[in-house]
Amino acid sequence: MAGGTGVLVELNRGALRPDTLIDLSACAELRGARPEGDTVVLGALSTYTDVLERHGATLPGLAQAARTVASRQIRNRATLVGALVLGDPSGDALAALGAAGATVQVARAGEPVRSVDAHAFVTAPGACALGPGELVVSITVPVADGPVAYAKAGARNAMARAVAGVMVALHPAARGGSACAVGVAPTAIRPERAEAFLADEWDRLADPDAARRFGALVAGATDPSPDARGSRAYRLHVSSVLARRALTRAVAAL
Repeated sequence: MAGGTGVLVELNRGALRPDTLIDLSACAELRGARPEGDTVVLGALSTYTDVLERHGATLPGLAQAARTVASRQIRNRATLVGALVLGDPSGDALAALGAAGATVQVARAGEPVRSVDAHAFVTAPGACALGPGELVVSITVPVADGPVAYAKAGARNAMARAVAGVMVALHPAARGGSACAVGVAPTAIRPERAEAFLADEWDRLADPDAARRFGALVAGATDPSPDARGSRAYRLHVSSVLARRALTRAVAAL
């Protein structure tokens, strides 16, 4: 465990019964961040506060998502990696990492480090891509090359898991964009048809009808399950609305 904000909750509700807990907080190799080409490599012990205080300019999407996570006290301890390894498909940071095209570096003693696409790292609620004996050592996040916007729906802006969240990142030089939706399927969703739409309709993205069509494409890529926080129909509707709002905000910043 690192910050403990996720593990201790799972221990208290009886979902985890480990024989041993290993505190990673003294592992200097997992701390800090470094620029690497057009990316930022975040150590596995990087907290939400680290992102907000040190990387807001280069990783604005991740910073936007971090601001919606819990309280300041929890952001001071909670790590980005913690939500990933606990398998939370509603994670706000997961939306930002997915839209940015981030990768997660995983290590096992005696073997080469392997990389996993961040949006595919959570494989199901409560499950992730880690194998036996593996440890996340870092996350590599491309530096933003255009405006980004995150739209989230929940009982509260923070201190509550997202009913749904959609991150949109625009890439002006490439005349296209990327997106990632969370909370609307057992995993994070990269809506391929919606992303293709951003490129195909680049010159018309400021049109309200384009934003509506984009929202419909994002919703069409989701597979939400009903729970206490919302029905399937509600989540489909919300994902469409959030995608439209996120795109409108990002386009306004072009």
